[in-house]
Amino acid sequence: MVYTEENIRELILRVLAPPLALFSLQVQNRKNHALIEIELDHLTDKTGSASLEDCETVSRRLKEELDQWGEEFDFTLQVSSAGAERVLRLPEDLIRFQGLLAKLEVPLESGKWDKRVYRLGPVSGDSVELTLYDRKTRHKKNQKSVSMPIAEIRKGNLYLEI
Repeated sequence: MVYTEENIRELILRVLAPPLALFSLQVQNRKNHALIEIELDHLTDKTGSASLEDCETVSRRLKEELDQWGEEFDFTLQVSSAGAERVLRLPEDLIRFQGLLAKLEVPLESGKWDKRVYRLGPVSGDSVELTLYDRKTRHKKNQKSVSMPIAEIRKGNLYLEI
């Protein structure tokens, strides 16, 4: 029997309990084997990062459930956190991570795309307020911000300053 990503997704959603949520799932069915890769989202963490303990707990519970599918279901299970530099889901993550830094791919006036680091500001309608991040001026209070249409942001990740 081939188990589908949908079967596995349903099982994961039954096992997960708030504040943990499914961030991503990939299932690769190979001959007589499935590779199941899961990324977790921690809904109350500032950056959404699940702890190692969270990942271990979910992995253990899922393995127990998957083992009940029988010995003919051979699988490898990998559970991890979406991480503190996660891919942003636009537009909802712009609201969720307001105040944090994000590396966004945005259009330049020339029509080319550029990746820049911004502090995420309030979302208003179809636009987000962004303040360009510069290490040299990061502590200044009156930095100029711009309003950018969310539709113009191609992709982004949270950004951690180290």
